[in-house]
Amino acid sequence: MSRPGTPAPKLPWFPTINYDLCRSDLGCLLFCSQDVFDWDKETGRPIVARPSNCVPGCDLCAQDCVNGAVTLPSKTKVRAMIRKLRAEARKPSPPLAGG
Repeated sequence: MSRPGTPAPKLPWFPTINYDLCRSDLGCLLFCSQDVFDWDKETGRPIVARPSNCVPGCDLCAQDCVNGAVTLPSKTKVRAMIRKLRAEARKPSPPLAGG
């Protein structure tokens, strides 16, 4: 899970689907309670339609995918992004003009 003070929408935390492994069984779409996935009628595949709905740290859809087609960012990548976001948040704001 993300720590307090870390802006979740900027975190690179959302699933990706490897269509070579995907069985198109609707598992991820039906399993996710955050409405991250949709069904693409043209391709007959699930898609990550609302990545910002994904809860940082949640990997239940990936755990539920029997073929391992759903993956999420590595902890290393997420930690690096959190460090970067925190560093950016600590930077002083530029002074206002005329002020």
